Amino acid sequence: MKVKNYNYNRGEWAILKLDAVRGQLQSNIVSDIGSGWGWFKTPIVERNLIWQPFDYVKKIDESVQWDLNQSSPEGVLAPDFVLFLEVLEHLSNPELGIKNISNHIKKGGYMVLSTPNPLSARSRFHSFFKGQLYAFQPKHMIEHHVFVPLPHVVRYFLESNGFEIIEHVTLGGIPFPKFKFGFNYIKDIIQYFILRAIAFFDPSSKGETLAFFVRKI
Repeated sequence: MKVKNYNYNRGEWAILKLDAVRGQLQSNIVSDIGSGWGWFKTPIVERNLIWQPFDYVKKIDESVQWDLNQSSPEGVLAPDFVLFLEVLEHLSNPELGIKNISNHIKKGGYMVLSTPNPLSARSRFHSFFKGQLYAFQPKHMIEHHVFVPLPHVVRYFLESNGFEIIEHVTLGGIPFPKFKFGFNYIKDIIQYFILRAIAFFDPSSKGETLAFFVRKI
């Protein structure tokens, strides 16, 4: 499957996918797994859908705590659509998390999943010159970035747990560096052209975000 790149952020892309299938949803329930401070509440409610937020750490009153090492909490509703953005890389057992989400979602339901792209041009640049992937350095342990979501591994986890891949994309681009005085700006320009060259030879490395749109079969 060819990996396309879109110049959207992950939230914009997720809403585009939701709008694409909204007419096919039966229960109108959207589970927002990793809901944080509730960014998705407004766009979901505006579409007359039911927002069902979950998080490992409860940040807002509406959210239900869910440790993805466990089955979904009792009494919650089975959704037709799941938002699962920037969570997988935080999981010590990512396949178990995907399995528990698969058991939570209705057959025929959809999910959007995103993670940092470990094969982005910037990540490859850092790996070559610094020996570390860009978003998975030791300093990211404080954010519990413990799983490097290589695309083929994520695909395997999804397909092994009842999902078919509809779309596999990267999101974002390689912006030209903002002007600033000093030698560091020259370094930024040089790095920009190196990143562009990497992305030219492998377009899947253009975006900083790796994203999947999948369906439960």
